[in-house]
Amino acid sequence: MSSFQNLRIVDNFYQTSLFFPMPVVIISTLTEDGKTTCGPCSLIQPFYAAGKDYYAMLLSARSSSNTAQDLIRRKRRVVNFLPDRPSYFKETVRLGWPGDAPEEKMKDFKFRFEKGRSAEEDPEGTYPMVIREAVQALERTWMDTLDGAESDQPLAEGQDHYELEKYHDFNGITSPYGAHFVLRIDHILMKKPCHDAIVNGVRSRDFPRLPVDCG
Repeated sequence: MSSFQNLRIVDNFYQTSLFFPMPVVIISTLTEDGKTTCGPCSLIQPFYAAGKDYYAMLLSARSSSNTAQDLIRRKRRVVNFLPDRPSYFKETVRLGWPGDAPEEKMKDFKFRFEKGRSAEEDPEGTYPMVIREAVQALERTWMDTLDGAESDQPLAEGQDHYELEKYHDFNGITSPYGAHFVLRIDHILMKKPCHDAIVNGVRSRDFPRLPVDCG
């Protein structure tokens, strides 16, 4: 007889049917008027890791979330990895409170912003800001041409989900309530101690303490 029990697979299986470790990060995106706003996320993973013209990660999100809607409008985002500190985690949780408009949650924002590499290379462009307290940050661009997602539009005011004749398979709006984004990695930004550890050889004490979510 097997030593395992069979568990029913249900919606949000990664947290309702599994103990599945995921990173806890803060996503910086651009609002409709070009301001940086932030929200927490755990549903990110490598997508194109080798053998392509670029490297990419996959983000899963609720299609009506601020993060998803900002990405559809502006295409760009920053993934900020913050150290595992109680005060940082408390602010991360606050940023994820459902229903808060960007201007509401950002008025008491506890972290500091600085420009990323993309803004330095393109001073005339508009890019999300990087959180200064982060250990590392990934500047990324949504590859909306994959899976025919370039025609996806933000939700109309008052809508809380999409009603489309056809949904995408893996990029863009993939269901009435779900979205997936293939995000090209433009830059990996890293604080000096971690940068030097990777360049010179990582030892066990060099690994940063990062928060992990198990659903």
